[in-house]
Amino acid sequence: MSFYKNLFSWVFMLGVYSCVAQDQMYDICPIKVGENTPAGLVYDDQNNAYELNQLMGEKPSVLVFYRGAWCGYCTQHLAELNDLKSDIDSMGFQIFGITVDRPEKLEESYTKSSDEIDVFSDASLSLINAFGLAWTLEDDQYTKYINDYNLDLELWSGKEHHSLPVPAIFVIKDQTIVFQYVNPNYKHRLKPETLMAVLSTL
Repeated sequence: MSFYKNLFSWVFMLGVYSCVAQDQMYDICPIKVGENTPAGLVYDDQNNAYELNQLMGEKPSVLVFYRGAWCGYCTQHLAELNDLKSDIDSMGFQIFGITVDRPEKLEESYTKSSDEIDVFSDASLSLINAFGLAWTLEDDQYTKYINDYNLDLELWSGKEHHSLPVPAIFVIKDQTIVFQYVNPNYKHRLKPETLMAVLSTL
């Protein structure tokens, strides 16, 4: 028991993430543990709209914000979490993915397993802004993505805002943030086993 208490204490401190302004790129201020869940609108792959509270209902929820299906780190993380979806379900939680990809691109996030994490589009940054995760590429960065990586963010989002979410995970119970993990280094994601340890304490 002491192991889980120590683990949770460490992860809790990791999850209480304050404003980040290390450089102009990541000038973000994520919503904090203890705050109420903000309102926002997301869309499924059929372009049906859902308010966040409507989507979650009364059930405890895990929200996974990711950059897009074009990001290998994101799709790998989703696949790892997807392997544990049935365990997450059995613990009484539901899990959703939220990305800036437009609805028509959501299918590319799926791994085609029998029990997929449902993913939703927030191309207009409704929830991404509300959770304090959005950062915007400068014009030269946007051009670099196109020229060096053959990646056109406007094609993926269908918008001209050139913004992305910092990858993050939020756990919500009773419309309150009870855990969050936000890391501007997109290569570093919350390990699935760590998430499961956190959920077991909530």
